[in-house]
Amino acid sequence: MRRLIVALFLLLLCTCVAADGIIVPVMPPHKKVGYLELRDHRANIRVVNGVCYVDVEEVFYNPNSIQIEGEYIFPLPKGAMPSKFSLVIDGKEIKGKVLEKNEARRIYESIVRRMRDPALLEYYDYNLFRAKVFPIPPRAERKVLFSYQYELPRKGDFYEIMYPFKIEGVSGKPVDNVVISFDIEERAPVKQVFSPTHKIDVKKDGKKAKGAYEESNVKPEKDFILYYSVAKERFAFSFLSARQEGEDGFFLLGLSAPSKPSSSKDIIPKDVVFVIDVSGSMSGEKIEQAKAGLRFFVEHLRKDDFFNIVTFSSDVELFRDGFVPSTRKNLDDALEFVDGISAGGGTNINDALLRALSMEGHKGYVQYVVFLTDGEPTVGIQDPDEIVKNVKKTIGDERLFIFGVGYDVNTILLDRLAEVGGGVVEYVEPGENLEIAISSFYSKIMEPALEDITIRFEGVRTYKLHPPTPGDIFFGQDILIVGRYRGYGKGRLALGAKKHGKPFTLDEEVDFVRSGGEEFIPLLWAQRRVAYLLSEIRINGEKKELVDEVVALGEKYGIVTPYTSYLVTKEEKMAMRDASPKLGMFLSAPRAAKGKNAVQYSKQLDEMAEGGMTQMPSLVSIKRVGDKVFFLKDGVYVDGEYEAVSYTHLR
Repeated sequence: MRRLIVALFLLLLCTCVAADGIIVPVMPPHKKVGYLELRDHRANIRVVNGVCYVDVEEVFYNPNSIQIEGEYIFPLPKGAMPSKFSLVIDGKEIKGKVLEKNEARRIYESIVRRMRDPALLEYYDYNLFRAKVFPIPPRAERKVLFSYQYELPRKGDFYEIMYPFKIEGVSGKPVDNVVISFDIEERAPVKQVFSPTHKIDVKKDGKKAKGAYEESNVKPEKDFILYYSVAKERFAFSFLSARQEGEDGFFLLGLSAPSKPSSSKDIIPKDVVFVIDVSGSMSGEKIEQAKAGLRFFVEHLRKDDFFNIVTFSSDVELFRDGFVPSTRKNLDDALEFVDGISAGGGTNINDALLRALSMEGHKGYVQYVVFLTDGEPTVGIQDPDEIVKNVKKTIGDERLFIFGVGYDVNTILLDRLAEVGGGVVEYVEPGENLEIAISSFYSKIMEPALEDITIRFEGVRTYKLHPPTPGDIFFGQDILIVGRYRGYGKGRLALGAKKHGKPFTLDEEVDFVRSGGEEFIPLLWAQRRVAYLLSEIRINGEKKELVDEVVALGEKYGIVTPYTSYLVTKEEKMAMRDASPKLGMFLSAPRAAKGKNAVQYSKQLDEMAEGGMTQMPSLVSIKRVGDKVFFLKDGVYVDGEYEAVSYTHLR
């Protein structure tokens, strides 16, 4: 009971969340004014060799009918350097003061009493920048420019960027536009870049990386956190772990390949066959985009690669009988073959795949089959179970990469084929550019670095890893693996793989912590585990033990799933469907193999497996405080780990 009260108190501190930079109205007690609205928020984060420079731009609006004075406050990340702060409002520099954390806490507490916003106390261990803002005319805007810098802390092998970013409870309305961009430059190549809190776009180029989080009409309710690592050697591990006393631990393992090969000899040569559906349903724009993507594929083959092209409709046609070298003559002939492709007929998936998989590859080469279709089988063997069985019997070392185009594809069949083929499936919805999808995908797999990777853990017992097997890694690629562990202390990671058909090894000592660690790792693991279980249910059917585990994880970690969506109120479900139709499809758990719902459901699972669902829509009914989750039941937030408790109402 005591633990529950403490947890509920912590939740109370976080229910009305504070802010990054906010303006608090300062008025005589007899006058009541509404909070200022934050209409636009932009933060540019620039990192140079581990030092973080932050520029903030915010536009505030005074909705009141009177002129007011305000007090701008900003909680500063630990270690921030006061000498580099500045505040500019509408072109005029405003003097402010940096308060150390003890004095800052007294300020927070006084603001809590005025604003009834207890979440400001979340920053009790932070310093505080404070400056007066006057005047703020009625129904007018004020732009605030604010800058600071600090040295980034290290968390294991990762640098951590933490940007205070909590505005819920400060403004009655969502922020119209939010952009947090980042630009990283290091002495060594930048490797893993990910956010456990927000969905980001990232582009890496050697020693640089840049990206952004963007959203409109949003009430941010958590700080923006970004992790990145830098290369230590040609192939490198990055490692973090977390564990609570008396429980099994969680770990996050990153495997990085060099950004670029040191020479062409480092690149593993490929046997690649492109299998393209040319049935009647592909006619028009789809076939032209597919041909353009295929031309990109042919034109970017390396001189050591072998290739072939298979087209299929009712019948199967090959460019050549088997793999051919990438000579200029063969490439020109292939481009001519592509130009002559036209669409018509049925869809003979079984024969096309078996013909591609029957080609004999070369020793020491990686073997890829890139399969594209926009429909389900209509000619030859049409039973999905039999097609999967035939592929499983025929496939050897090939990796099967699949493109499903449009809403007429049999998503369950394609998902099963990707699983059997050790590859991935990508769905291209109507309106998306197929040429860009094909060329972008092929750019990622053009330069294989290692194949058939295995990782052995010594010193502790690991289990429930996601992804279960790393597969292959390409130059410039990073692989993130999450899992559980039993025991603690020093351990060793041992990587085994093949390079040009010969063994390749890498090992490193790591620390599986006894207690503590990063709180985001358990949630990241739970989300990937749930995505894996839902995929298993979708492909192989519902089994009680799988559904039970999904429900248990959903309740423990506050993850909304088709089996735990009852935790969300009806109003929230409707808002989520209005804001994100794809999420609505996800919540409804469609069982159909075909159609828009089926395609979007499968894509949503892929995003969840990659950690892209860490940022769920704002839910009043679910609150996370650190590693604890609370659910709103009958107006009361209840600790998710307790089935029978004495409830304390949160006011």
